[in-house]
Amino acid sequence: MKLLALLIFALSLPAYAALTHESEVSMVNTGGNSELQAYNTTTKNKYQFTKDALYFGGHYTYGEAANTLSARNWDVNTKYEQLLSEHFSAVYGEILEGNRFQDVKIRYNTDAGLKYYAVKSDAQSWFFEGAYRYTIEDRYVAENVYQHKARTYTEWNKKYSETLQWKLWLEYIPNFSNGHDWMMTGEASATAILTSMFSLKVAYKGLYDNLPASSNLKNYDYITTTSLVAKF
Repeated sequence: MKLLALLIFALSLPAYAALTHESEVSMVNTGGNSELQAYNTTTKNKYQFTKDALYFGGHYTYGEAANTLSARNWDVNTKYEQLLSEHFSAVYGEILEGNRFQDVKIRYNTDAGLKYYAVKSDAQSWFFEGAYRYTIEDRYVAENVYQHKARTYTEWNKKYSETLQWKLWLEYIPNFSNGHDWMMTGEASATAILTSMFSLKVAYKGLYDNLPASSNLKNYDYITTTSLVAKF
């Protein structure tokens, strides 16, 4: 309900809020001896006010191998950032996510914390986020869980030239309810700007779950993508 309220608020924002939008899509389709279909779509949106900002977006990944479902995960997210000073902001976020092959039917995450900008310029940015997180996880097989966590996140963006940009981010989520159930996610990407609107992005993303929802699941998942990005 909190996420829905924030999305309704975003759609009713006045005209003086500047909107930026970014969407990317990647597809793989093979036939013959190896049959594979995989799709990944991502959208990111930002309403920028004089000081504060509202972010919302999500992603959906779907894959089949030999007509058998092999990958399906998604998320919908929103975050409000309130500027406190030149370097600090307060952040509040809601995330809904699911992953069929991690045995997660739906996971609700509520975040509240602070954001610190170490570097903030047109050519480069580097920031840190630290937040308290409350998680409700509805699982397919195992028992549902309710957990108190933290979220630490850092992101570095570098404009190497007018046509090439680099991005690296890392997220660590410790679990106060179960110390063994921590997660770490990271992604490295390079984006080549083709036109004023379109870019080509290559990325590698890895996720390590120290205590998966089911004992037969692997700890590490990864995805490599080559995507067409539209931004305005």
